[in-house]
Amino acid sequence: MKKILLIIPLFIASAAWGNNSSGSAYSSKFDLHSNGGGSAASTSYKNTASIGQSAIGSSWSSNYKNSAGFLTAFTIVIDVVINFLDESPSSSEYQDTTDVTCKVTVETSAGNNLSSVKYRLSNSGSDETSFLAWQSDASVDSTPSATKVRYKIAIPNAGAQTFTDSENNFIQWRAKNTGGIEAFSAKYRVKISTNDAPEITIIQPDEKGGFASASPQIEAEIKDKYWGVDPDTIEIKLDNGNDVNVSLTKVSEAPTLFSLSKDLLSFKYNKTPLTPEATYKLTISASDKSGKASSQTVTFVVKAGAIADLVPYPSPFDPKKQPIKIRYVLNKEAEVSVNVYDMSGRLVKTVTDNQLKSAGINEDEWAGANYAGEGLANGVYFCEITAKDADGEHRRYSTLAIFGK
Repeated sequence: MKKILLIIPLFIASAAWGNNSSGSAYSSKFDLHSNGGGSAASTSYKNTASIGQSAIGSSWSSNYKNSAGFLTAFTIVIDVVINFLDESPSSSEYQDTTDVTCKVTVETSAGNNLSSVKYRLSNSGSDETSFLAWQSDASVDSTPSATKVRYKIAIPNAGAQTFTDSENNFIQWRAKNTGGIEAFSAKYRVKISTNDAPEITIIQPDEKGGFASASPQIEAEIKDKYWGVDPDTIEIKLDNGNDVNVSLTKVSEAPTLFSLSKDLLSFKYNKTPLTPEATYKLTISASDKSGKASSQTVTFVVKAGAIADLVPYPSPFDPKKQPIKIRYVLNKEAEVSVNVYDMSGRLVKTVTDNQLKSAGINEDEWAGANYAGEGLANGVYFCEITAKDADGEHRRYSTLAIFGK
């Protein structure tokens, strides 16, 4: 806050006043001195401490005589202020990315419009030496009232000045009005969450089963909490056991492979079939829109046949606690049936009946009950999967165990 002194001169004249000397005016009652040319003596009216007086000439009177005129100056103190209000973002909130729009409302006194508003940034603390040069490219966001204007600036700004992933970012505002008053805001902290690289989860093939068909279905969830995934950076790399590259697929060349709305990568390998019983390594990599990259790798063994793998898990299982999952890998889309038999070969439950299943990993659940919904006895059972595709009908078998208490 700054103050200005407004001097209002007041000229008073009297026919009885004389103007014939220079000197000073003195009050015997209030013991005050008034500057001026000439002298004036009075026993009735004197000056006061809050009044300055100048005079030219002289006058005297038993009532009040002064010079031909005097100038009385009244001093009025007026506050001319600039305030900074409602800064945004709040220093208590974390921002997701370094793309931040900062705002502040600048208030000035009536009749003293803002003539300039500037700001400066720091991404390494609040020390004066940490701040960059003052910038003047902030724009008006709104005008809440005749004395208030809200300004905004999008960071990174036009000069590529930016914040970092830390709590050490600051912005300070500076304003000047037409009354010549200039003021500075506090140094507002801008907290930005640490930006992690994209999170990649390979769904299939995965290391749980460790198997895939000779033409595997590849799926992965790729998501980024803050910046979002850059689809053009996604790559699918397939190497053999000797780390020799077999296939490299870039989503930038096949955009339909990745669904941004579902964070899902889906790719069917359709090149030269992989070698049965051989081990391969799948690596999926991606970057977010800020350039941070990550990758995920799994190894798997190729299994020949229409049904590349069949794994019931957990086995043994307790039906009172959890169902068993029957997991299988198809080489291509097929109509699938999943049946459970007891040791005598009697069918106790059809878990899946001629359902169309996609190529790759599929999974069904069984609660351990028969057709009547009754729990089965502890023991070993057989699981059969039948897959019908364009090449014919295919079967695969595995065992599972019930062990309830």
